[in-house]
Amino acid sequence: TQDEVNLDMASGRIDLQVGDMLPMLDWTAKSDDGSCCELAGAPITDPAFVGEGVGIAVRQEDDALREKLNAALAEIRADGTYKAINDKYFDIDVYTMK
Repeated sequence: TQDEVNLDMASGRIDLQVGDMLPMLDWTAKSDDGSCCELAGAPITDPAFVGEGVGIAVRQEDDALREKLNAALAEIRADGTYKAINDKYFDIDVYTMK
């Protein structure tokens, strides 16, 4: 599990791991065990490894709902609401992963 790998890092049994960015940011920045380590390198963003990003699942035929969701996301990104929510919980912009 990720927790077991983190413990192996903290105890020095392993020297390197590759993991999901958000949990790794949390572990290194907000836990005593994670203070042993730091993130290095650029995020892995190649769609060959991580796919085309994240999404919200809607029925294929539900165009009206998809349009409403896309409009709502665009609106909260434009008016700053997204940034305020994002910054409350994350040290990076999870929309762009930067």
